[in-house]
Amino acid sequence: MSIFNMRHERFWRQLHFYLGLVLSLQLLAWFASGVVMSWFPIEQVRGEHLQLPAPEVRWNDAAITPASALQQAPKAFQQAQLSLSQRDAEPVYQLQHHDQQLFISALSGQVLTPLSEPEVQKLAQQRYQGTGTIHSANLLVQAPAEVRGLTPPLWQVSFADDEQTAFYFHPVTGQLQRVRTDTWRLYDFFWMLHIMDYEDRSDFNHPLLIISAGSALGFTLGGFVLLYFRLRRK
Repeated sequence: MSIFNMRHERFWRQLHFYLGLVLSLQLLAWFASGVVMSWFPIEQVRGEHLQLPAPEVRWNDAAITPASALQQAPKAFQQAQLSLSQRDAEPVYQLQHHDQQLFISALSGQVLTPLSEPEVQKLAQQRYQGTGTIHSANLLVQAPAEVRGLTPPLWQVSFADDEQTAFYFHPVTGQLQRVRTDTWRLYDFFWMLHIMDYEDRSDFNHPLLIISAGSALGFTLGGFVLLYFRLRRK
């Protein structure tokens, strides 16, 4: 082997060694998180086994038409975008104007007010099919990290069960927006490790992940280069 080739082999060996040191912990995190995320069924992670379906909405009983709802709405909402919603089994019209929302009962035409604590606890008991009891109900003005993406205010109903279940409800319609359990929290932690987004846990296109993945590719290619030198020498 020439001195030139020996220097090249030494360079690639050193590069491969130091890349291995840098990447070993992240590779372990990738493999471990992949195992954990594939272990739990996604339905269990989402808490679907702990929630009952929403009651069937009584649209046949609606006495207010969409046009009437818009006409009766405050002036700012008369040109709003209208969609269908519900509160429990009550049919509801949802009016959206920019970042403002208004909810009108399709039974009475009345503007709906936010749910009280007893009302949201009743909804939670109707939707929950676990073995625990309600531990607390809190109206949150700031969404916790485990329901990032939801717009506050929102009701958080916590249950005293083995999974530390928490239901998150819309403050007016009572729509069950998220179910969080210890299984979800464990999954979310390993998801964070997997995509290396330690703040929002949602961005898998950020520079840190790209650099790490590129380095892992370089580590693998470096191994092929070392194999080439070894086979050529033999």
